[in-house]
Amino acid sequence: MIPTQWWLSAQRYLLNPKRAEESFTELLKRHPEPKTLLDYLNERRFILLLKLMDQSECIRKFLINHPEDFQRVIPGLWYVSKRKEDYLRELKNIVSDSLDDEKFSKSLAYYRHRELMRLLSKEILGTANLEDILREYSELPDAMLELAYSRAFREAVERYGEPKEENGKTASACIIALGKLGSYELNYYSDIDLMFIHSSDKGSAGKLTLVEFFHKVFQKLVSLMTTQTEEGKPYEVDLGLRPFGKSGPISMSLRSAELYYESYGRMWERFALLRARYSAGDEELFKTFDREVRQPFVFRKYVDYRVLEEIRLIKAQINAQAKSKLMNRTNVKTGEGGIRELEFMVQAMVILLGGKYPFLRESNTFRALWKLNQKGVFSDEEVKFLEKAYTFLRKLEHTIQLRNCLQTQSFSESEATQIAKLMGLEEKEFLSMFRTYTQKVSSMFYGILPAQEEQEIDPIMAVLLNGDADAGKEILSSLGFKNPTRAFNILLNYTQGTVGIGLSSEERKQLIKILPQMVNHIAKTPDPDETLNNLDKFFSNPTGRRVILSKSKEDFRLKLCKVFSLSSYLSTLISRNPDLVEDVLTLYQDYPEEEELEEEFEKYKEILSLSAENLFRRFKTVWEVRIALVYLLKQEDRYTKLEKFFNRLTLLADFLMKKLWEHLKIKDHSLVLYALGKYGSMELTIGSDLDLVFVGKFPSLEEIKLAQQMIKFITLHTSEGYLYKLDFRLRPMGSKGELLPSISFYRDYYERTARTWERIAWTRARFIVGDTALKEEFESILKDFLFGKPITEKERREIRDMRFALEGNAKKDKDVVDIKFGKGGLIDGEFLIQFYMLLEGIREPSMLKACRLLMSKHELLKEVYDIYLFLRLVETRHRLSKENAGSFLNRKDRQRVASSIGMNPEDFEEKLFESLRRMREIFLEVFD
Repeated sequence: MIPTQWWLSAQRYLLNPKRAEESFTELLKRHPEPKTLLDYLNERRFILLLKLMDQSECIRKFLINHPEDFQRVIPGLWYVSKRKEDYLRELKNIVSDSLDDEKFSKSLAYYRHRELMRLLSKEILGTANLEDILREYSELPDAMLELAYSRAFREAVERYGEPKEENGKTASACIIALGKLGSYELNYYSDIDLMFIHSSDKGSAGKLTLVEFFHKVFQKLVSLMTTQTEEGKPYEVDLGLRPFGKSGPISMSLRSAELYYESYGRMWERFALLRARYSAGDEELFKTFDREVRQPFVFRKYVDYRVLEEIRLIKAQINAQAKSKLMNRTNVKTGEGGIRELEFMVQAMVILLGGKYPFLRESNTFRALWKLNQKGVFSDEEVKFLEKAYTFLRKLEHTIQLRNCLQTQSFSESEATQIAKLMGLEEKEFLSMFRTYTQKVSSMFYGILPAQEEQEIDPIMAVLLNGDADAGKEILSSLGFKNPTRAFNILLNYTQGTVGIGLSSEERKQLIKILPQMVNHIAKTPDPDETLNNLDKFFSNPTGRRVILSKSKEDFRLKLCKVFSLSSYLSTLISRNPDLVEDVLTLYQDYPEEEELEEEFEKYKEILSLSAENLFRRFKTVWEVRIALVYLLKQEDRYTKLEKFFNRLTLLADFLMKKLWEHLKIKDHSLVLYALGKYGSMELTIGSDLDLVFVGKFPSLEEIKLAQQMIKFITLHTSEGYLYKLDFRLRPMGSKGELLPSISFYRDYYERTARTWERIAWTRARFIVGDTALKEEFESILKDFLFGKPITEKERREIRDMRFALEGNAKKDKDVVDIKFGKGGLIDGEFLIQFYMLLEGIREPSMLKACRLLMSKHELLKEVYDIYLFLRLVETRHRLSKENAGSFLNRKDRQRVASSIGMNPEDFEEKLFESLRRMREIFLEVFD
């Protein structure tokens, strides 16, 4: 059937001749007309067929499942070269609108593997050079994306309506290729890096906003491209390079993208956009993006020192990743002298010089090499060498990936013989070529910019890489971890990815560099185990990992560890929003002013495609995190910065209430909003409720609905959480009272009904927003209510009795201290200050400011002030250190707070109990 000579000739090229023979036999069995295949074969075609099945497991399965495709696809191989339009024409004969989604994806996956078989054949036979093959393969996803986008867009229009911009023009979108797809150098087994852009956010598609419409379109597109079928997936899609990473919107308007790169774009994103190109969708939209966003961002006419330094830092990261071999494997991509170093050299020079020389604005490595040669960056000898090295390394990468159809780039010494044979080389020749190319590439890489010296591997890293649990636990125990077994398992998970932590080889090598530093930082914190737990929450988020692994500066990680050591609450918050951290720890070093909040809020409205409810919540979360981080990290007197912390959290709440008042158009009505409680006294802390009260001139049904709308807006739970928790117990008649009483109601209520405790509560009343004339009228009524009648012995007794009644709310447990409701707690201090405010007629909502005003006349309030400040510090640190913390502290809580404020636990206990005892003494002295 097959001449013996053909078998003998083929065996020279095959790793596993027996399996190749079995595969060929199986293919013939499945072939509907095996004689047609046998008639088609000659010796060269037969050897090619066996090579395909020997070199690639997925191509072997494809050919067995589609036994007629070899003879259908291979003819004309010598001269056939396809572009996007060719693929589209052929695909339209395979897919149709009548197919359901799964069959559509299945057809794409089939076609991808068929074309991969064809292109691999071209590489094996040498009918085209690697650059042309990679370009041809890179246009295949473009065609698939075009079809998937058309299908997803058409279905969305049919379901929701045509997307129209404000001016009536049909809104459009485009798919931008990034990474190796963007530079026409896509690996045979690689994700496709994509970014989606739509023309405008201003407009609608039926009931949907344009943001919502295109979100649905691109969700569907990604689903069509990534569905697992009997033929495999069409492609794996990676959206991690888009603005805000994987936590950002799936699609962004052209204007939002422009603002993002202007405001937030980093150096690594310039490298990413260097390779951005049009893939599918509206090509004119991409041209506008390229002209107005990409080119101005990537290419700068003048190169300053900071740009060079940022590129040097990226180079240092690549260098550090290349130093360590993992499990005796050599990485063709990230190892020393590998693909990444070569590509970085080229891309760095293009970015540095492309602003001045537009001719150099090239993303394809092969073409960029020769353009840089023409500008004198690389000599003729160097460019010829680099082209050969790049070709060799990319072919080697393909050889490794094709064997098991996996996105991997490493090989071990034991695999060298097989890889050499697959590449048509002897083992010695292969290893010699590999060493020659990588050593010289590495040498040239070092010469681009000064490189950092090689460092010895840290002992903790060594035991983690070796999985040596006993040695690891011993090291961690010596560093102060109380549960070294758990700590070792957490760290081992990072290095080996055993439970939900999937690191790429690049990320793992970066981890080797920075993890020992992180462990040393953690070990120096008061409670290393708790700090590591908080790090783990952050690192378990893929974006959190990127933030930690992408930074080179030691100071950044030191600050991050400090946050993890001081605040579990904040650690949880930033683990849900990891993108905030880098900006906070590097850009926002002080508390914000209102102008800064205003500027940022307008940017958020422009950049983020969020509903109003989610926009307010995202903004609040971001700034609450920033303010809390400034509080924890700022070097300042502990009580000075505590008061500033209260003030800025209150400023943030005020800002949002005013913005909401404006958003709901309440400003057009005769209403005012007042704050009571900690919000009224401008002393909000983390997790504080807002005590709100409305006042109306002559409240109409419409105005009552507006107040209800505002409450609903604040308390509604969305994907971004709620804005604030609200408390209405301090308003007239408590939570059951009217939401929007009239000013005449307040006047009558204060004169006839209000009790002494309400006079106490309303000392903290503070105007937030609303009609100024109504505010002046209400202030007059309020002043008369607070200070119009003297404080007699009767009021003094009522205040005392009210305080004792509230004591019943205290947590009752012998090991628990309630610093709010318990004896000598915060309420003792507040009632004392508020009593003297009423006595002296002082209209100052702030407890701290009022106490300072009263101290000169009432000596005992100096002690009250010191104790009250200390208890507020304890409360704040407790709320930061523990999620959902209330006012009561058990023994472990107290230890945590002690370490948070830098006190010995015994000294802290002594001071806390003495403070509570003394506060109660003063309270009884005044009220008994």
